[in-house]
Amino acid sequence: MNRTGTVIAAAALFCGLLAGGRGKALAGHPLGTEDAETQGEGNVEVEFNVERLHGNDGTRTTSPGNFITVGIAPKLDLAVGYACDFTRESDGTSSRRMGPVDATIKRVFTGGEKRYPALGIKAGVSFPTAEGEQAALLATAIGEGSFGPTTVFANVGAIVGTNLAGNAEKSTSIRASIAGSREFREEWYLLAELLWEKRVTPSAASSGEWLIGGKKEISEALSVNGGIRWGIAGDSPHVTYLLGLTYGYRGNPPVPAATPVRGAR
Repeated sequence: MNRTGTVIAAAALFCGLLAGGRGKALAGHPLGTEDAETQGEGNVEVEFNVERLHGNDGTRTTSPGNFITVGIAPKLDLAVGYACDFTRESDGTSSRRMGPVDATIKRVFTGGEKRYPALGIKAGVSFPTAEGEQAALLATAIGEGSFGPTTVFANVGAIVGTNLAGNAEKSTSIRASIAGSREFREEWYLLAELLWEKRVTPSAASSGEWLIGGKKEISEALSVNGGIRWGIAGDSPHVTYLLGLTYGYRGNPPVPAATPVRGAR
């Protein structure tokens, strides 16, 4: 599929999400977009994920990862995540490395009396695990709204490079994404997402990807998910396959996002 056809297909899928369905699902793996909801004080969620990236240059990278989120207050979450990369180059050379460890805090502000979508912010630090890599500051603004049967999530954020780890070079990038979900069958959700990212240097090209995926809630505490992400810009990975399993301890109910935006049907 060429780039133009991919963009058209992604737009059509979003129109399909807006057209019908029922219920909603929280954002989360395989989506890279944050939702404006928190776990709820005392609740814990654990994600076990694996991604298989096929690069444009023939490189194959498998990345198993783990993400733990703890509700430390009704509208405040603490999360820690990491992944390991197992890479095989096109010439057959293999390597493995530990990716950075991300520690973040998310604060959510509920919407205003059915008029506005839910808003939130997420900020933290990405800690390097290898010499010469940078420590980075993470910041994301989050929006979420329900329009009838569809829930839409939108993020705008930045990864700000620093020299705090003693690295000689640093890089900063900005990113934006929009995602949607709808329940097309009881406890089955269809997911779609568009992502864009660009390094803050004049010569750097931007990267874009779109994803289609799904999520199945096996029980109140357990769900499985999967998706396929395609590159739609020159520097994007060719394709990435994603699988995940999420377990949540729900001693207390999670804090919901805003009620549907006024005027939605």
